[in-house]
Amino acid sequence: MKLKPPKAKGPAALKPVAAPKPGDRVIEASFLAGAKARDQFPPPVMAEIAFAGRSNVGKSSLLNCLTERKNLVRTSSTPGCTRQISWFQAESDDHSIIHLIDLPGYGYAKRSKSERVLWGELIDGYLLGRTTLRSVVLLIDVRRGLEEDDAELVRMIESPPTVTRPVLEVVLVATKLDKLSRAEHKPRLQELSRQIGRPVLGFSAEASIGRVALWRKLRRIAGVGYREEEAPAEGSQLQSSQLQVVPFRNEPAQGT
Repeated sequence: MKLKPPKAKGPAALKPVAAPKPGDRVIEASFLAGAKARDQFPPPVMAEIAFAGRSNVGKSSLLNCLTERKNLVRTSSTPGCTRQISWFQAESDDHSIIHLIDLPGYGYAKRSKSERVLWGELIDGYLLGRTTLRSVVLLIDVRRGLEEDDAELVRMIESPPTVTRPVLEVVLVATKLDKLSRAEHKPRLQELSRQIGRPVLGFSAEASIGRVALWRKLRRIAGVGYREEEAPAEGSQLQSSQLQVVPFRNEPAQGT
């Protein structure tokens, strides 16, 4: 299975985070709306960043860490329990606002066939028909890499939308970095970037690793605040190879 690499002017790696900048802190975050069907979607009013990933990949924990809140997004020990799309609003210390969208997790085998069909219709309707959507953050477990259904979602995201809007940017984030030793972080992220053919950002909600770097990137995509300059980093260059599934490695995934 292969996917075309994204169009880019150059490498998309971020410089190491240095001194704090305006907009780095989230001063207010709140739940806005939830929808289990397309006719329940709230009106599109500003730039939206969606978060997607397999059930139990740590999406709720990442969103709580990103917004600097403990319980903004409910976490659950039962994978696949979320059935709706949820809208959240985050205001930074420079008073810029972004809408963050939590998509239901996928890949949970115990869902019925009818539930999977409804999930697909809901997600397709949002990802292909939302005029204000600017980016999809795809979360993968750092130990598992990109799996078959992750790559299928990327293909769908990059297919022609049903509305007029800018081309979406897919941001790959490897979660649960704290499950590896610190010495393994850089080599594993470089390995994932080479295998997938796209830059991969590392993140750990547990250890608060990668929060500011990811937040700055999402602010840039949303078009708010300053423009963070991006520079090459070892192991992060776009490859000429196409996007491929990364084989399962090491221990099985554990929930957060």
